[in-house]
Amino acid sequence: MRGFADMVRSRRTLQALIFLAVIAVAGWGVYQYASFEHESGNPSRDGSAAPTEVRKVTVAMVQQEPIERFVEAIGVMHPLEEVTIKVKVAGRLTEVLVDLGDEVPQGQVVALVEQEDYDLEVRLASAQVDQALALLGLFSGSQGLEDLEELSMVRQARATLQEAERHLRRLQQLSQPGAISEAERDNAEVAVELASGKLEDALQEGRHRVATLTERRTALAIAERDLSETLLRAPFEGAVTRRWADAGEYLHIGEPVLSLVRTDRLRLRLEVPERLAPYVQLGQSVRFQVDHQGEVFEARVERLSPVIEPGSRILTVESQVAGAEGLRPGSFVRGQIVIDAEDPVLTLPASALVSFAGVHRVFVVQDGRAVEREVSPGQRVGSRVEVSGLDSGELVVLEPGNLRGGAEVSFSAPTAARMAGVHEG
Repeated sequence: MRGFADMVRSRRTLQALIFLAVIAVAGWGVYQYASFEHESGNPSRDGSAAPTEVRKVTVAMVQQEPIERFVEAIGVMHPLEEVTIKVKVAGRLTEVLVDLGDEVPQGQVVALVEQEDYDLEVRLASAQVDQALALLGLFSGSQGLEDLEELSMVRQARATLQEAERHLRRLQQLSQPGAISEAERDNAEVAVELASGKLEDALQEGRHRVATLTERRTALAIAERDLSETLLRAPFEGAVTRRWADAGEYLHIGEPVLSLVRTDRLRLRLEVPERLAPYVQLGQSVRFQVDHQGEVFEARVERLSPVIEPGSRILTVESQVAGAEGLRPGSFVRGQIVIDAEDPVLTLPASALVSFAGVHRVFVVQDGRAVEREVSPGQRVGSRVEVSGLDSGELVVLEPGNLRGGAEVSFSAPTAARMAGVHEG
């Protein structure tokens, strides 16, 4: 029974809705018929002319004036640069010098990793460099890649070779037969060969020691770099947005400590619908407001995405904005991209428009009567609105209220005087 009662109530509700819809349609038809009678001057039902009342109205002239064309877009403020500072060397975090919201200049130390182990590595590597220099016969602190010919072992081996070669030449210059024995000559030649081999060994040993020096200098540079990496510095001027670690924590390479954003410059990223994308070009002026704030900021289109996003069908437009009070990364903004600074169009006061069910009409004054005309409104400019379907110079009724088409009208005294001045001019 309960289900049957619900069914009855639902049927009654549906019938009531249908009845109301019929009444609404009938009322609209009566309104349209009455408007037609007034426009055409039809007589009343008894055949006599319907009495008319002259209504005083205020009018305005349809004018041609230049307006600014713009594309409306929404977007978000982004930081121009954003980075998470991470440790490059493993160790215990000894100190974090800044916190959320702190402003830091470029190069400022923001955190420290324990340095003792890395300082010892530098000392060890420095001692090994000095040892390699000593093996080459050089003093501590010598720089550069040394000339092998300047090494003492090479100079000594070359001097021995030169002496053996001179001795062999003297023996070869003796002209008297039997002055030297064959064995003596052979010994001199062997001495030259031995000295030449020792020179080659000295050069090879010198190359090895120089390579060892280079290797140890490289190890020293790495140790010094690791020591410097225990000081974490801000890569640019900005503000701290997040603190990831606290003093006393042991961090591995690549673990985050702080997040930093650049605050002196911001990136405005707007989303333009695909149908309006062809009108947007580089260099166009951009006005925008942060949501719920009244101040208007200005920028220019500096970057356009080369693609339309497949899912949202939008074009991403970017501008750079100087940091200012009220502008924060992440803020929602509403913007206007100016595509034409002066486009001549017809405009009329917005109060002249009558809108119903998506149809827009105005009342034009012709021969002392209000003539209803359908129009297509466009962009709004202050208290006026762009319109098509009218001609420049036509007079439209302001705030027509319940005025009907065909009604006889007259201007109020101030309006008549103003219109007379316009026509005389």
